[in-house]
Amino acid sequence: MIDVNDEIIMGYNSTWEYIFGYENVERVTYIYLIPLVCLPGSVAAVLSAIVFARLRQNSLEILLCGLSLFDVVILLSSLFMFPAMHECSRIDQALQQSSMVCHFFWRSTVSLFPISLISQAGSIFTYVAVTVDRFIAVTFPLKKRVWATRNKSTTVLICITVVSTLFKLPSFFEVALNENGQSVTTTLRENKFYTEIYLLYLYFFLMQLIPWTIIIFLNAYIIHKVRLAYRVQEAMIHGKPKTKREDAERKVTVMAIVMTCIFIICNIPPGINNLVEEYGDRAYFRQRIPLSNLLVCFNSASNVMIYCVFNTRFRRAALQILGFSTKNPTRAGSVITKITKEDGVGMLRSRISTYETLNGVEPTAC
Repeated sequence: MIDVNDEIIMGYNSTWEYIFGYENVERVTYIYLIPLVCLPGSVAAVLSAIVFARLRQNSLEILLCGLSLFDVVILLSSLFMFPAMHECSRIDQALQQSSMVCHFFWRSTVSLFPISLISQAGSIFTYVAVTVDRFIAVTFPLKKRVWATRNKSTTVLICITVVSTLFKLPSFFEVALNENGQSVTTTLRENKFYTEIYLLYLYFFLMQLIPWTIIIFLNAYIIHKVRLAYRVQEAMIHGKPKTKREDAERKVTVMAIVMTCIFIICNIPPGINNLVEEYGDRAYFRQRIPLSNLLVCFNSASNVMIYCVFNTRFRRAALQILGFSTKNPTRAGSVITKITKEDGVGMLRSRISTYETLNGVEPTAC
């Protein structure tokens, strides 16, 4: 005889297994969560690319413009591939040939899959470039104007795009359409030497170990320098305060640190998946695959929120593009009014330095 408590526990366990089971996690992730992340994320990434393309006042903004473009491709390719892939997998194999969803998935995957891999590689290398740019800004502030210029950042982005394309070029030959129009893996993708050397070892060293090592070590040093700068600023009670330019530079550095930390966190599970698929038990916790894809999309979609929090110039430019008027603070040297009291009488003194300078009149001191 089954006890009432046992029935409750069994019902609870069955509900838990259904909610967190692979099929339900895959369905919720690919049908609901990925569109929910990728659709607004792609719009935000396009907005970020437009904003940074308009700003382009320093090397970092050039790099972030390129990163935003890579994010757009990653998010759009994920939006088109993953929901269609899941819906096609639910259709009976005998009926897939007549399904428009399956034909859309097969035809789009042949081109979108390698393009998304190129964008992911470009995104990783751009994160490294952003970290190096902040390292130069923090460690060699006087050399930054020479070593980290807009032209050099543009050249770096072009090199990253070319290298990423060449590195992921074989992925165009991994999937093809058969005589029925279905996407199938090619003999290249099934070649053991190719999968072990190129897809595993080269990917691990060039896309994970080397970039992550550079990002982690440089970020650790940058964080140390930023903490020292804050301590120095707090200790300078009677000294010269920090300028707005230095404060803005520090906020941008903190922004880059947050970006790269989120990047590392979101890309650890996909890296583990590659090792598990090659050496581990592929059936173990299959939920890791859709969740890893979701994390990659979240990483690309979350950058715009980081820009808005830490970058005032980006926030103002984005609001202007969206049609929201932003009030610019009054610049020094236009009209400065001061009210002073002399013998109990209030006197209004104003210095209109811009007007008087243009008319050849020496400005009077306040």
